[in-house]
Amino acid sequence: MERRPGVAYRRPNGDPDRFVVEAGGESRLDVDALPRTGWLEATAEADRQRLRSALDGGDVDVTYRLATGDGPLWVRECGRRDGDGDVVGYLLPAGEGDERRRRLERQRERLEEFASVVSHDLRNPLSVAVGNVELAKEFEGEAADERLDRAHEALDWMDDLISDLLALAREGHTVEETATVDLRAVVDAAWRTVGAGPEAALVVEDPLPTVECDRSRLRQALENLFRNAIEHGASDDCSPGEVSGEGDADVGDATSGSVEPADGSLRVLVGVLSDGFYVADDGPGIDPSERESVFEPGHTTADDGTGFGLAIVERIAEAHGWSVSVTEGRAGGARFEFAGVESVDEVDSTESDRESVATEPGGSPPT
Repeated sequence: MERRPGVAYRRPNGDPDRFVVEAGGESRLDVDALPRTGWLEATAEADRQRLRSALDGGDVDVTYRLATGDGPLWVRECGRRDGDGDVVGYLLPAGEGDERRRRLERQRERLEEFASVVSHDLRNPLSVAVGNVELAKEFEGEAADERLDRAHEALDWMDDLISDLLALAREGHTVEETATVDLRAVVDAAWRTVGAGPEAALVVEDPLPTVECDRSRLRQALENLFRNAIEHGASDDCSPGEVSGEGDADVGDATSGSVEPADGSLRVLVGVLSDGFYVADDGPGIDPSERESVFEPGHTTADDGTGFGLAIVERIAEAHGWSVSVTEGRAGGARFEFAGVESVDEVDSTESDRESVATEPGGSPPT
């Protein structure tokens, strides 16, 4: 007798997490190996949003990977809604053509995401460089040289970032290699590149540990968090990339958190957790209804936002084996917590010095 190709199923109300087997018959799929609970969690993380979107539409025809005891299994789900609003249909083993098509789709998605990441992350150092070049025209002597040096540093960082992103596109992963890194030095370097104006201040609330990480990727994540805080928390006339003058707000000392920005408008805080660290601010915060979706690519509440900043942060954290979540800070703003971060007791002084940044009197890194 010819075996039936699929498993008949029902999803009550189209719920992506619920999968009720109606009939297994002689399906080529092992019905006993299919998850009985937490279907969405058993779906490959990269495929979950695609499954959700398919179930939100009319007819369902979606190919994705499902975790089983023998590893990931490519399946194809075909169904439609009935009169009760349930999705009913068949789950089939994906054919070779389905898998090949899906791999090509994923490659296209990665290329599109890569283009968006490049556009997003190069915009800020470019604006810093342009701003400093414009200011250099108004100064003479050492003041002009200083501005040109800052522009050159931003352009160097762009060059490094382009090289790393090209490597990411070719290799398909986010972390190239890890090293023992002074977290405070990376925080200072990221703040320096963001170039926040005098209406925002960086406050390091605790002595920061040394951590095992990819320095370049961690700096990229911190820049995106700092930029996000300033874009959503500072006043309208302060934005990332703005070149501040001699009155820049101080960076908080590693042992205190008492520094205030010039007009008290925004503080960006970095501190230690038992198994990681956090980046917080005292801005308006993130509405609880938005916290589940802020890390989704393309999600933004800003008129001119790309929606990729926090998605990049999550990708970098996951590539390190960390997790990142968002909650409300003590001051009522947004607080991003990194957990699962491996701290180390000692840092290679050569590596630390290489990342260290010069600071102006009072502890403020030049923008």
